[in-house]
Amino acid sequence: MISKLRGKSHSAANVLAAPFIALGAPPLAVSLFAIPLAVIFAFFVAQRDFLLAFPFGLLAVLIDFVDGAVARRSNKSPVFGSYIDGVIDKVVDFILVGAFVFLFPFATVLALGCSFLASFAKPRVALVIITDNRDWPGIGERGDKLALLLAAVLVSAFLPTLFGAKTMEIGLLLVALISLVGFLQRIFYAKKLVAEAERKGTVLPYLKRKKR
Repeated sequence: MISKLRGKSHSAANVLAAPFIALGAPPLAVSLFAIPLAVIFAFFVAQRDFLLAFPFGLLAVLIDFVDGAVARRSNKSPVFGSYIDGVIDKVVDFILVGAFVFLFPFATVLALGCSFLASFAKPRVALVIITDNRDWPGIGERGDKLALLLAAVLVSAFLPTLFGAKTMEIGLLLVALISLVGFLQRIFYAKKLVAEAERKGTVLPYLKRKKR
């Protein structure tokens, strides 16, 4: 859902990207900058200092918008850059969510596991049919999960418990829940795409051979 706002955030991304463009930083270096920011976030989480952790987590997430703006403004948008940017995003996601594993092990493992399932369900269909990044069901996307996670971090800094439970643990369980919903949505949507591809005859050739 939040990812649908990306097109409206180009102006803000361009402003944030200006210092990197002035320094001549390549887009990949900007993307990689999110990893140390996420590690600092994890350090403060381990110290249970959620207030200090929040800005570093927010910056790590915002880098995903900034690197794209740097690539556009500097006319450096290699195809491989799109691939490696997605890989770096997953590393950052793992650090941001995994940072809580020693504080809330069950909720963290559940959030990581369900996020993994949701992330896998979409690209896996590309090994079955010829497809592109069309509009998939919007619940549990990366932006949704990270916005919810960071909101829980910020609220936890001022309100550690909510309804008799740890606020951060509630946040992690909600991340797991929306990821699970997104996973199920994507399976049903993938089924629709595969059926459509079978009607059009665009199933990948190696699967056609298996049917013979």
